[in-house]
Amino acid sequence: MTATLPSLRMMKALCLAGLILLITACATPGGATDPRDPWEGWNRGVFDVNQAIDQNAIGPFIEGYRAVVPGGVREKVSNVVLNLREPLTFANELLQGKIGDAGTTLGRFLINSTLGIGGLVNLAGEFGIPRTTEDFGQTLGVWGIGDGPYMVLPFFGPSNIRDTTGLVISAFADPAQIGLDALDVEGLVAIQVGVDSIDTRSRLHTTIQQLYEETDPYVFARSAYFQQRRFAICDGRCETDSEEEDLFDALEDELENDK
Repeated sequence: MTATLPSLRMMKALCLAGLILLITACATPGGATDPRDPWEGWNRGVFDVNQAIDQNAIGPFIEGYRAVVPGGVREKVSNVVLNLREPLTFANELLQGKIGDAGTTLGRFLINSTLGIGGLVNLAGEFGIPRTTEDFGQTLGVWGIGDGPYMVLPFFGPSNIRDTTGLVISAFADPAQIGLDALDVEGLVAIQVGVDSIDTRSRLHTTIQQLYEETDPYVFARSAYFQQRRFAICDGRCETDSEEEDLFDALEDELENDK
């Protein structure tokens, strides 16, 4: 096993853990307009930097990607990316006691990884087998761990203490990345992380552009995040009644459908 691949996950986890400590140490409660967001002043600063980088660098790159890469090819890329997330969902469904969902997710992964040629073709979807998504932040929520203060992470965007902890856990415990590590191919994990990031940003491109047109994008993004995470943890059985419901619905639609 090369030292490069494990160190990539280690660096990602250490950076996220460091961000928690940094924000906790530097942020002050002044100026908060929502009790769930006591560090609003700090968070707004990070959000503004993220938005500037996105609008001036990442967004134009994604527009070029969407213009150059045909939709059919982008769909294949999305299929592979989403297939590689199935093992993480499977693990979290087991941890949440969702045995039936875990079996369905395992079946999807096996079908798409074999008959679907490594996930290039979403045969499981064509067979009517639904895709579910679960992460370690959701698992911690299901176990009764509270959100903790809201925080905006550089590049990662909206989060909270619980979900950032889930990101750190994922950096070490994602079965797909562990499996890629085991292949001992230099740079393979870095490529997987990069492609995943590009694909996710591409599928969210329209919603993000609409977000930036809002009078206060920060508040809109924060409300949509609260709603999306609550909805995910309660498996859609809770009501979503805030004025940001349209953005929440658009976010869900793009993640599921826009390839």
